[in-house]
Amino acid sequence: MKELELIEQLPEALRACLENVPRTSIEATQREQLLTNGMRADLIVSLSILGRKRTMVIEAKGSGQPKRAREAADQLKRFLLDDRLKGAYPVFAAPYVSEASAAICQESQIGFFDLAGNCRFALDDIYVEKTSADNPLKEKRNEASLFTPKSSRILRVLLNEPQRDWQVQQLSKAAEVSIGLASKIKRQLEDREWIVVGQSGIRLTQPEAMLQAWATVYSYKQNQVREYYTLDDLSDAETTIADWCRESEVEYALTGFSGARLSSPRVRYNRASVYVRSRMDSLTENTGLKPVDTGGNVLLLKPYDDGVFNGARVHYEMRTVCPVQLYLDLQSMAGRGEEAAEEILARELRPSW
Repeated sequence: MKELELIEQLPEALRACLENVPRTSIEATQREQLLTNGMRADLIVSLSILGRKRTMVIEAKGSGQPKRAREAADQLKRFLLDDRLKGAYPVFAAPYVSEASAAICQESQIGFFDLAGNCRFALDDIYVEKTSADNPLKEKRNEASLFTPKSSRILRVLLNEPQRDWQVQQLSKAAEVSIGLASKIKRQLEDREWIVVGQSGIRLTQPEAMLQAWATVYSYKQNQVREYYTLDDLSDAETTIADWCRESEVEYALTGFSGARLSSPRVRYNRASVYVRSRMDSLTENTGLKPVDTGGNVLLLKPYDDGVFNGARVHYEMRTVCPVQLYLDLQSMAGRGEEAAEEILARELRPSW
């Protein structure tokens, strides 16, 4: 959202936040006020609280992500050096303030509110805190853009090599995306403070936060999933599929419980899952897999994007997806999938971070 558009909506949003606070009202608002120190405040609000006059100085940002919240906190501290704003209460405003940004505001001792109705004000006279589940459309669209098929290739590359510093050109090449897209995703990750950008390049700093955010919007059903049935033992069926793919030069990788059991023999499962890039009909004809509408014990997944193969590994001569992809797929699978995912997170992912 453009900041000018946001500033126009802030007075009404602030009134909604304060509407149930006894003996509190907005007396006047002033937009884009030039201060004596040459800076410009987005909004200055005069309040009456319990019969006393108070002033809010508000810094608005078009995004409510952590980097913008820190920028606003620094700007607000400079505002308060102005003679006319001494004693004013500093407030950050955005279309939507994320939980991480809300924590930054509390740590910086500034208030915040957004167009979704989230707010926290801790003045001498009042304390107001509200939480809304709604997230404005623009923020949702930005969030989703991080996890589109092409964009998620960049996340997977970063998570697969979390200790590496990346130049944008290197990252775009490794993820097989354009430099323009890599630059765009870099800015969004920096806004969320999941990466830091230094002289040596981009470095992932919050891998678990990024992975968990991805997992909330991902499902293995984004892939084209076909169900089959086999009378063979599942491990034998997996070996048969892998052998055919190798001989036919078709890229494949085990995932779900099939991938998890190769790294943890304690895993018990009743359905195999395998990514197969192409020639699925030929595969099933030559391996005896019988197609079924429901209740199959073998899932063949045609990838929603070839990025699922990035970082694939070999366990016991069987190719499996990388731990990041394995975690994502397991999280969305029924039958103790979340439990298996947490084991992958604890045993393989966190130690690499």
